[in-house]
Formats: sequence, structure tokens, C-alpha cells
Amino acid sequence: FLIAAGVKGGNGFVEYLSQYGISLLLWGVGITLVPMIIGTVLAYKILHICLLNSLGSITGGMTSTPALGSLIKVAGTDDVATSYASTYPIALVCVVLAAQFIVILFG
Repeated sequence: FLIAAGVKGGNGFVEYLSQYGISLLLWGVGITLVPMIIGTVLAYKILHICLLNSLGSITGGMTSTPALGSLIKVAGTDDVATSYASTYPIALVCVVLAAQFIVILFG
């Protein structure tokens, strides 16, 4: 699935990049990083959640199992998996619903 989606999605990448320029790539990086940074800062500074647990919940929100593996390796404990496990199902449902809404609205 991921290979097919990547090949299909990346098929016109060079064309879009040449048409819209590097700003398209920079917007993508910003849209990806800003919510994660804000979420981590809010969880750590305002909610006083342990940094590793807040990073675990961020990786769950990203639905990124490889990021969880890296976090467990860096932390030296699998305690961060609890935060990941509590946010992953909610994020996965939201991703599926968001994809359906995008198709309905713009498809």
C-alpha cells in the first residue's frame, strides 16, 4: 500500500516542485513541524508532562511506529509506549475521517 501510494503520489513531484518552487517544500516542512513543536512545548511546559511521555504521545499522534522505536531506543525504556498507545488509536481514526472529508469536499 505504502509503495503504491508513494509511487502514485510522487509521480508528479518534480513537475509540481518546478512549477511552485521550493516554497512548496518549505510549506510542507512547516506544516509538519510546527504542530509537533507546539504540542511538545504545551505538554511539557504547561501540562507538566514528562518530556519522554510527551514525545511518546506526539509519535502516537503522528501514527509513527518507527518514531516510537527510536524513542524507546533513546529513552532506554519502553515506558513511552504507554503515551503512544493512548494517542495512536484516536489519531488513526482522525486520519481516516480527515481523508474521507477531504475526498468529499474536494473530490
